[in-house]
Amino acid sequence: MNLCCTSLACWALSFAGVSAASAPLELPAAARSHVPAGWKVAELVSGDLNGDGLPDLVFIREEQDAKKMTKHPSIDGYILNTNTRVLVVLLADKVGYRKIGENPKFVMPAFVAEFEDFGDCYKGLKVNNGLVEASFRWEASIGSWCGAQEKYIFHVEAGRLRLIGSEEVSLHRGNGEKTITSTNYLTGRIKYTTGLNEFNPKSPPAIDKWESFDAEDPIYLEDLQPGGR
Repeated sequence: MNLCCTSLACWALSFAGVSAASAPLELPAAARSHVPAGWKVAELVSGDLNGDGLPDLVFIREEQDAKKMTKHPSIDGYILNTNTRVLVVLLADKVGYRKIGENPKFVMPAFVAEFEDFGDCYKGLKVNNGLVEASFRWEASIGSWCGAQEKYIFHVEAGRLRLIGSEEVSLHRGNGEKTITSTNYLTGRIKYTTGLNEFNPKSPPAIDKWESFDAEDPIYLEDLQPGGR
């Protein structure tokens, strides 16, 4: 995560809370043992991850400890939710589901004191062409002109979920300057694209710069820290 360009500009506040509960999500019966008592499925996506034609499951389970859900001290109707969220990946087979990945840190709680001005930084899950994508948004409501959106891409390899790519789009919300950083963890190559401007489609052609890094050691879902950092 790369945030920059501090200022005194104040943006509309965004807090990790909701005023109304959404309908609960349910896993197929054969997968429900992966959600312990006192937890709920907060997000669920499905798709074939290993090419066997069966729908695999990727979901976020969230702890439901009332002691970790407190009212915002100054905004009515908003809840500060510090319950743990766990990203889980299950492969389907003919008799049920087999867990191939789980991380209790990667997707942070909806409210983290360190990122109080960012609201809920987690954006969502997607299964696309057999790949798992997890996205984050880093946009402070106060104190910074700059924000970033990040996407992490995984595939199934040898029965585990391996990180194969990531993309960060950094934007200066004052002047529209944008930088895209794309990382390929299989080839050990990083592409930096600069010269873009969100507000000016007629800006000069973008400039690409490439760097190499040691990608010999694979990175798996379990290795990632909060927000991919």
